[in-house]
Amino acid sequence: LSTLEKIIIVNIKDIICCKSDNNYTTFFFNDNKKILVSKTLKYYSDLLKNEGFIRVHQSHLVNKYCIKEYIKSDGGYLILKNNFNIPVSMRKRAEVLYILSEIQ
Repeated sequence: LSTLEKIIIVNIKDIICCKSDNNYTTFFFNDNKKILVSKTLKYYSDLLKNEGFIRVHQSHLVNKYCIKEYIKSDGGYLILKNNFNIPVSMRKRAEVLYILSEIQ
């Protein structure tokens, strides 16, 4: 991951989720670290789609192996293993439910 100061080598399995912030993306990891990089979420969504990552919302990309629960109320959201609540957009709900049914 390329930050303003350095390039950081990470294990993809350690990434829990990514959050968009305009032209930046914040990565959240198993060890509670986070890294801000200067590329868009779309770039990483395309790069990680074959690695088990799901674009569940315009601003969120999650590692499907880090999902603890899908809560149906309040429009639907995910609870990840780091206890983050991640909204699931209406457009993505069917895809997310399908992927979750495959994991089980």
